[in-house]
Amino acid sequence: MRIIAASLVFINHGLIYPLFTNADLNDAYKLIGHNTGTVGVSFFFILSGFVLTWSAKPNDTTLGFWRRRFLKIFPNHVVVWLAVLAMMGVAGLPIMWGPTLWSLPLLQGWFPEATYHLFAVNGPTWSLSVELLFYAAFPLLLPLILKIPAQRLWLWAGVVTVGGLLMPVVARLFLPEQPPSMLSTTLSWPQQWFVYFFPPIRIFEFVVGMIMARIVLSGRWIGLRPILATLLLLAVYAATMGIDLIDGWHGLLLAPMALLIAAVASSDVAGRTGVLTRPAMVWLGQISYAFFLVHVHVLFLIHAAFGGQFGVRGAYKPEQFGVLGGIALLVGVYLASVVVAWLLYALVEQPIMRNWSRSRQRRTAADAQPAP
Repeated sequence: MRIIAASLVFINHGLIYPLFTNADLNDAYKLIGHNTGTVGVSFFFILSGFVLTWSAKPNDTTLGFWRRRFLKIFPNHVVVWLAVLAMMGVAGLPIMWGPTLWSLPLLQGWFPEATYHLFAVNGPTWSLSVELLFYAAFPLLLPLILKIPAQRLWLWAGVVTVGGLLMPVVARLFLPEQPPSMLSTTLSWPQQWFVYFFPPIRIFEFVVGMIMARIVLSGRWIGLRPILATLLLLAVYAATMGIDLIDGWHGLLLAPMALLIAAVASSDVAGRTGVLTRPAMVWLGQISYAFFLVHVHVLFLIHAAFGGQFGVRGAYKPEQFGVLGGIALLVGVYLASVVVAWLLYALVEQPIMRNWSRSRQRRTAADAQPAP
């Protein structure tokens, strides 16, 4: 499911520059895809809460958990950060050192100034600021979630979902209406930052994911099948295409996304197979984090190359294409991103996780176990 969420983000980033010479086609693409990135990121946040709760072990330690999360996130991120920074230097692009340096430890999401989000080295990594908060808080949140009586899990899932839906209202009531946001026509930048980028506000999605994992684990799942959950999510998405979900309204899809994740997990436990269980999809899921990190830069570099330019961080004059040419560009960029992501996964992420995600003592104990 992770590669599907990453692909939604990819579709949205294909809108950064109009790709087609046909204005109507650009408008149609924008209508369909302008919310996919918001949905993909929100899906990741819910899925994180679900998977971490699902896989939590009673004998795990907080330091062991943090160690694994750190090694999962930072090596790939640092490699891409250094590569993009080097290309910026080669291209002679100006470097804003505040956003640049704070994006290295993935803390840019905590800064309300727009420059920390618009001029970070790798723009999409703002969401990793949010994930870091989730990882830091998980050992504290899990005991609280485990204390919820099974018969009240659905109630708490509803309460947390409503809490997420109220955040845009809070922003509009209490935050200043200036300066304007470059990403919204209805919100100021302080309001935009609060409802979308500020890490603590995204905790609602993570906690809903945690509660949904407990619902399935405790046998309280309602039996909704993945196909029906998918149709429900598509229906809600279609109904909200006229709304800019980036204005804080991502909570409108929180419930159907949470239901879909739980439905797929329940189906998986029941031994049902489908598209998501095929080896190719599992492999794509494994490289999805690397794909998320590199895809926008692959897009810029390939798109700019058609105009004979070096398109680091989107600093180029974009070419436009006919229908087939624009679609071919998107497909080609997607496949190229998969290849680059696979290299990053195989050469950086996988070796580091295999060799360093466990302490030396745990690795020694595991190696000493007799073969089955």
